[in-house]
Amino acid sequence: MLRDLRESRSLTQQELAAAAGLSVDAVSALERGRRTQPQPHTVRALALALQLCDADRTALLSTLGRGGEGSSLAMPSRTLTPRVPSPPAVSVVGRDSEVAEVVAALGTSPGRLVTLTGPGGVGKTTVALMAVRVVAAERLGGMYFADLTDATDPDDAVAVMARAVGSHADTVKGLAAHLAGMPALLVLDSLDRVTACGPHLVELLGSSPDLVVLATSRVPLRVRREREVRIAPLGPTMAVRLFAERSAAAGASLAGSGEEDVATQLCRRADGLPLAIELLAAAAARLGPRALLERDDQVTDLPVAGPRDLPMRQRTMAATIEWSCQLLGPAAKRLLPRLAIVPRGFSLDTVDAIAAPESERALGALTELIEHSLVIRDDTTGPLTRYRLLEPVRRYASERLEPHDREQALRGVAQWALRAARRHGARIRDSGDMAAVERVETDRHVLRLGFDQLVDAGRYDDAAELMWLVWLPLWVSGHTYEGCAWTDRLHEEDLSERGRARWLVACAGFNRVATDVFATAERAMQLAEQIDDVSLAVEAAIFASAAALRLENFDGSTALLTRAEAHMKEPLDVEGDVWAAVHVPIGRGAGALPRGDREAATRRRREGAARAQELGSGFSVARGLAECAQAACAEGRLDDAAVMLAATAELASQQNGHKPCARLAGSAAAVAAGLGDVMSAQDRQDMAGTQTATDSDDLSKRFRELVRRADTVFGLGRARPS
Repeated sequence: MLRDLRESRSLTQQELAAAAGLSVDAVSALERGRRTQPQPHTVRALALALQLCDADRTALLSTLGRGGEGSSLAMPSRTLTPRVPSPPAVSVVGRDSEVAEVVAALGTSPGRLVTLTGPGGVGKTTVALMAVRVVAAERLGGMYFADLTDATDPDDAVAVMARAVGSHADTVKGLAAHLAGMPALLVLDSLDRVTACGPHLVELLGSSPDLVVLATSRVPLRVRREREVRIAPLGPTMAVRLFAERSAAAGASLAGSGEEDVATQLCRRADGLPLAIELLAAAAARLGPRALLERDDQVTDLPVAGPRDLPMRQRTMAATIEWSCQLLGPAAKRLLPRLAIVPRGFSLDTVDAIAAPESERALGALTELIEHSLVIRDDTTGPLTRYRLLEPVRRYASERLEPHDREQALRGVAQWALRAARRHGARIRDSGDMAAVERVETDRHVLRLGFDQLVDAGRYDDAAELMWLVWLPLWVSGHTYEGCAWTDRLHEEDLSERGRARWLVACAGFNRVATDVFATAERAMQLAEQIDDVSLAVEAAIFASAAALRLENFDGSTALLTRAEAHMKEPLDVEGDVWAAVHVPIGRGAGALPRGDREAATRRRREGAARAQELGSGFSVARGLAECAQAACAEGRLDDAAVMLAATAELASQQNGHKPCARLAGSAAAVAAGLGDVMSAQDRQDMAGTQTATDSDDLSKRFRELVRRADTVFGLGRARPS
């Protein structure tokens, strides 16, 4: 019985011996039956160390069979000292709003259960203790603290709660009787392994109307009385401030050291988790911030031990995350390392691809990972719901991904990327769908992962198809440099004729100012004509025409556009490729301008915008207006150009939240310079040089300012273009 009681509490013989003040040999002899007549004080010491409830204590004593000695073995009555919450051990940074939310939740009504949830190391206990300090100044009654880290059974949890309030009770009724008529706030820390005690807490609250319970757990208790408050990681500013404070406490101040940028990068690796930041700060104080940053692979399991006053499970991020993973079911444990292959965020359909062939269980496994705060929702990427792993979790999980699972997950991502590219590419080319452009921008890193996997697997034609399908939205979103990196991964000799034509078109799309773009586009057009791919041939002809125009081969440029128009009249209906239908007249407008025919240039470009409007392509309308604005700027009609640029930005921003392309800022810079606003021109030129999409609200605001500037220069009475 002694062995069973010890093992049920997950104690080793050494741990029980130390707690009871006995030797390991003494405990071993009792468990093995070599010693059958222990002294009364030995039995009492064992019962205390095991923290036995009344029933277990009586059962243990009854096995001794020492007639007439029951009184000598009886446990002495003892007075328990209630445990009160202590203030946080260190200064706290950036938790005022969370504390206020918890205090408000605790004060709504008695009989409440408030649970603070969040990932391991986010500071749930710290927030709880800070909230208790605020509440203590306003609330009458007792304050009690129970650490349930070592509890593994709901009944054990009740006994721990009872001891925290100074009671010998080991049942809910006994604990409720002790608390009867006494206002109290009971803090239950680390309920992670005994969330099944939720019904016990509901019963306790029902029997103790003056009791309020504040719990911390990585997962909610999922009872109806519960009010969950999720504690999120720190924002960038507070994260760096915490890092600086902890570094200073370790004797390595950042002030004036020139290491502020390094600290920011380290905090980004920690993803705002306070525990990870504290561990990094302690390590950086010894190794130096820059040296630590170079050891990118050891963020979750640092070579420098954490503070000794933390529990073992919190002295490294790896130990903290492992504690959470132990609570997962089999499907969630399998899915977590697979998700680690995706940097940044992912959508639900990506999860299905990663989880294949177990995709039917993916939703339940993902839900479990979210509940355990190992996966979080990312609400910063627009209307589409996405999820991501905190960076320390991703690194931990990645290190535990088996090679077979990694290969299988990457194959799933590659298949998903190809399907998604086909779907989005068709919507962009067929209808100029701005939502599809935004989806490619959002999923760019996952598409790149799938592209790389296709190349690594030798599926070069599939990789070329994927690249061709997404080059346009990547270019529109300002990711030209990344697109060039994609093209460099493929080699012409590895591709079929169709794959080579697609690769060449993507090369021309990303490298429009390259010296060999004309030859590249012309070869792509010839290959597309050989394989009878009309849409591809038209696209290549448009690029070749633009390149010929830059080479001042005006007749050649016109001939190529005529060739494109001829292809479009064959098997391809004009509504089947909006991008081509719009860009042929835009190209003719561009060709008319260097010939001095400004009227034809404007007419052709307006024709492109009207065609896009007719076909319902918001993306292409914006593109057409941008071309018209450039033409107006070249003709000196700066106010018209300003208005058209503003309309372009407004139109783009209305298309499912799509961000206007930073390239529009280049035209805006020219207009601002022409209006004499040198500072604004430089500002917009800097914006045009960025390689990422510009915030739509910011860009639209700047274009409206440009219109106001044009009104100031030209006067308000001049008519605006329709």
